[in-house]
Amino acid sequence: MRFGMYRRIGRLVASTIVGAMVAACASAPQPSPQLMARCTQLYGLWWRYENHPTFHHTGQRARAELALDYCQHGRYDEGIQELEKLLRRGRIPIPPG
Repeated sequence: MRFGMYRRIGRLVASTIVGAMVAACASAPQPSPQLMARCTQLYGLWWRYENHPTFHHTGQRARAELALDYCQHGRYDEGIQELEKLLRRGRIPIPPG
């Protein structure tokens, strides 16, 4: 009797996990060429003016790379906000977008 109960619980857990995975895939945002272009523009500005090729590491490069990765995975708001924050910190004018 116990074995049958554990088997049902296992199936329930497995079906719940599969259902959550399907829902996560179905809710992926649509790609936006305009937002991706904006993200790439901001990243390019940061790279041009703030990327220091020295060994001194402030963590900004990692944050900029992560912001670009956010954009590449459809999380445009987070990526653009982070890049704008990095540009403001470096006192680089942010172009209208």
